[in-house]
Amino acid sequence: METIDLLKKNLLFKGCTHEDFELLSGLFVERKVSANTTIFSEKMPGEALYIIKSGEIRISLMAGEGEEVGLLQLGPGDFFGETALIQESSRAVTARSETAAEVIMLSRKDFLALLDLDPRVAAKVTLSIARLLAMRVKAYSTKLREHLLS
Repeated sequence: METIDLLKKNLLFKGCTHEDFELLSGLFVERKVSANTTIFSEKMPGEALYIIKSGEIRISLMAGEGEEVGLLQLGPGDFFGETALIQESSRAVTARSETAAEVIMLSRKDFLALLDLDPRVAAKVTLSIARLLAMRVKAYSTKLREHLLS
């Protein structure tokens, strides 16, 4: 699947025009990842958004010395690492390939350049990320409340 087609199907780029997709697709870099490869780990600086073209990626949390707890299993079309675009901080989770995979990545540096180049497109993406984070906060606070009250 071409980068532009992958972007068109992705929630983060909802509302973008054909011209927006042309611009955005030029900012993404393709990366092949071998099976059982760590893409990033907890506490590493967040530097990029990733979208999976093929393969499976596992998102996990370190629970203790050498012990991981799986949170999500992601596949083609799914994305991860999106907060790195809007916040300069360390990763809260680890992303590791379960199988050989292909991903496309948008670095924070290139996203910040997009802010200067076309603020309208960057604002669309930023708003999508903010909506996604708000949905997650709401979902997790409900789960936390249930856990604390049970």
